[in-house]
Amino acid sequence: MTPGARVAAHIDILEAILSGVPAEKALTNWARGNRFAGSKDRAAVRDLAFQALRCRRSAGAWPEPQSARAWAIGALRANGSDPNEFFTGIAHAPAALQAEDVASLPTDRDRLDLQDWVIDRLTKEYGAAKTAEIGAVLRHRAPITLRVNVQKTTRAQLQAELAKAEIETSPNPASDTALTILSNPRRAVLQSCFQQGWFELQDAASQAVADAIVLNGRILDYCAGGGGKSLALAARSGLKIFAHDISAARMSEIAPRASRGGHDIEVISPQDLAPAAKFDTVVCDLPCSGSGAWRRSPESKWSLTPKDLECYIRLQRDIIAKAITHLAPNGYLALITCSIFAAENHEQRQFVSDNFPDLTFCSTTQYLPSATQDGLYLVAFKKDI
Repeated sequence: MTPGARVAAHIDILEAILSGVPAEKALTNWARGNRFAGSKDRAAVRDLAFQALRCRRSAGAWPEPQSARAWAIGALRANGSDPNEFFTGIAHAPAALQAEDVASLPTDRDRLDLQDWVIDRLTKEYGAAKTAEIGAVLRHRAPITLRVNVQKTTRAQLQAELAKAEIETSPNPASDTALTILSNPRRAVLQSCFQQGWFELQDAASQAVADAIVLNGRILDYCAGGGGKSLALAARSGLKIFAHDISAARMSEIAPRASRGGHDIEVISPQDLAPAAKFDTVVCDLPCSGSGAWRRSPESKWSLTPKDLECYIRLQRDIIAKAITHLAPNGYLALITCSIFAAENHEQRQFVSDNFPDLTFCSTTQYLPSATQDGLYLVAFKKDI
């Protein structure tokens, strides 16, 4: 496909998104209907679609675009490209630009590519300059980072092995197990070293959080999901991890991933976690707004409402209260979110301190989104005897 043809496909996908189809499904439907498109074409079209979502406001497409075509034109402009190079009407490219395709320039506030209520909240919490930095980071694609399984290899050995497949990597400063992929990222999981369990895909801040968690005795990952934290904790410690989640379906990949990595992880279905079961370390990766990782799911950046945030806060408090019942005397509680909102982080820390006097605050860290990592929050407590 020519660059212009890729932009034409991108417009078709934006049309589907505007009709209510989720981005991932719209991309899948397009790929199935256009099997002539090679892997590089599919990847390029995907990148165009997700970048348009990340930069929806500066592209002039928020709250609603004039059309999918206008959105595509605005997204190219917002990212420093000249739409005239792609809108030529030649070889399946979209029709050349017309007078009506000229749009007004985005304001400084538009260039933050955040909803107004989010800008106001972050400005209150971090200040205008830091909010601008966060907005700028979230406008771009997230880094792809590997977590080295130190039970099987070293970071240097993995780098050398991936280099054989022309996959260039760089040590990520957030964690000594993190490698950021610099070239050919889609080749990584096709390598035999992945099948042998040498690495998993995991954001660097997530790895840093796992590094900071104190592990003692019996360890429960209470909101395990797909098992990323369980795998990281097992790889770092060599200890057995108990993985639990309210949804058994979300945990379906933990067993094969643990087997590949050589880890001892026991999956506990919701109905099988005894009310009286106690653990020395309880980890809760809480459901949240995902605001620290909006680069990876940009639709959420535009769909989240203040009411949604309030719902997350209530849900988090309910989960925290349940998780604490499984904490043994002298036990260690680690609460994690991939959020940058104080309401889901520092204010939840205060909620625990105010309502659970037998828990003593230990430490807290806020990781903000950057060129090398997502935004995450970690707070730790210890249970008194």
